[in-house]
Order: sequence, then structure tokens, then C-alpha cells
Amino acid sequence: MKTYHLKVVDAFTRMKFAGNPAGVVLDADGLTDLQMQLIAREVNAPETAFILPATDRDANLRIRWFSPLCEVPLCGHATIASFHALAEEGMEGMSTNGQHYFKLQTKSGILPIRVEKNFYDTSVEFELPLPKFQVKKKVPISLLHALGLSIKELMKDLPIVTDLYIFVPVNSLAILEKINPDYQALASELKKMKVNGVCLLSLETKEKNSAVHSRFFAPNYGIDEDPVTGSANGPLGCYLKKYILPAGYPVACRELSDGRLEFIGEQGDKIKRIGRVKIRVHCGKKDIENVSVSGEAVTLMNATLKI
Repeated sequence: MKTYHLKVVDAFTRMKFAGNPAGVVLDADGLTDLQMQLIAREVNAPETAFILPATDRDANLRIRWFSPLCEVPLCGHATIASFHALAEEGMEGMSTNGQHYFKLQTKSGILPIRVEKNFYDTSVEFELPLPKFQVKKKVPISLLHALGLSIKELMKDLPIVTDLYIFVPVNSLAILEKINPDYQALASELKKMKVNGVCLLSLETKEKNSAVHSRFFAPNYGIDEDPVTGSANGPLGCYLKKYILPAGYPVACRELSDGRLEFIGEQGDKIKRIGRVKIRVHCGKKDIENVSVSGEAVTLMNATLKI
């Protein structure tokens, strides 16, 4: 019987029982695909991350993410959780405080990671693949019905776009909060559209320093509503820069010392898993050059798996 080290970590928060929970198996080498899937189902967090040796010589380590139903190509909060857990254990050269840099091998490519470890917490930032937005000229009425939305509740002067997910802007925070999807119908609609989930967004926020409030649904992955979605908040930053700022909307943001714009994304409030995501967008002379998300995390549970 072999043992593995498992942690449950709440990401995009500094408080336990908030943000988005993730399982993290710190030493997953030797587990089969079936075992990883069974562990993810047993942990029953939105995603469980499995940390493995890199098979690409350009990477330092590798992560695979599994929802309770299947493997997923990209997961933001479980990446934050994973590097928080590694730093907490002093693994991967992180026994000392300071800045630590990694190249992470994933099914979505090699992602740059920066970990800032200090005495009181650890901040993790990672770069996401740039979204390739496609504007939807017409949104299926059946999708709106599945979400419990009407056309008049959508923002008419902002586009609905698709990438890995579909992004839908609504008129107010009240509209966003009242949504109660028909998950079976929504799963069918998302499958037809060949997207992995839907991100609904409002420019009305809970806190004055925040830029956007969102809710995210991915029923085909066993995640009816995800508390805080890093892989959606990154593209949301690009959406803010590409569509919302040019439309003249006032959006809270700040310019970092390196010239990047930082937005705060709110998520999870409706389901009492409050989380906040720092979204950082670097713009070149003509277009967005890269986007990253950053956040903190807190460990809730340490366990030993015996398989």
C-alpha cells in the first residue's frame, strides 16, 4: 500500500470556508488516471490538482486537474491552491521566503508561475493563455431560458463572446444574483455551443475597488456553480480592457509599477464562498500581450491517502 499527501485548500481568500476549495495531491507520481478520477470524486471539491514530475524539459513540474466527473484542461483556483501547498511544505525549492519562479506543464501549455512567500502568507500569480474571443451576434434564446434570463436583462452595448467559456454581461448585480439556472437544460445548451461553462458578469460590484462581479456555471464538469474561477477571471480582465473600457464605462483599476493594469474580480458572494481575484493585464502598443491572475489561499485540511 502506497501513501500520498493530500491537502484541501481554500483559494482566492485568506479565510477558511471561503473562496474556492481544491484538493491537492502533492506527490501524485504513480497514480493512474482512474485513481486520480476516483480521488477527485471522493474529495468532491470543484477540482483536485495532482502534482507530478514534468515530462517537458522546459518545465519544472506538471499539474493535472480533475473535477468530480472528468479531467479539465485548465483550473485557476487549484493552481493557486497547489503552489500555496507546495510553499507551505517547503517543496520545489520553496523552503525560504522570497520570490520563486516556475514553468508549469499543463494540458493548456506551459504556464509561468510566480510565488511570493513570506512569514505571514503566500501569494501566487500565474499567467493564463490569452483568450481568442469570438463575438456572438445572436445568443440562443434556449440558453437564456436555461439561465432564467431575458434579452432585456442583457447589456445591449456590450458583446457576448466565447472562448473556452461563454461570457454574458447583464445589466445589474441584482439580475446576476437572482439567476437560478436549470442545470440540466444549461448542460445541454453548453454542449451544443461547444463551450465548457458560462460566465455571467456585472459591472455593478459589492466593493468600490472591484471592477467586475461574476458567477460561473459548468454543469457538464460536475460543477453547477463554481465559487471563484481563475480561468474565467483572467479572460474577464481581457474583456474589460478590450470591450468595456473603450465603451466608456468607469471601471476601478490601478496601474502597477511595471505598467500592467490590475482589476479586482469578485465572485462567490451569492453562494457564501466570497473570493477576490487580482487580474493583471499587460498591454503592448496594439493589443493585450499577456494576462495573469493572482491570489492567496489557506489550508483547511491535511491528510494521508492510502492506496
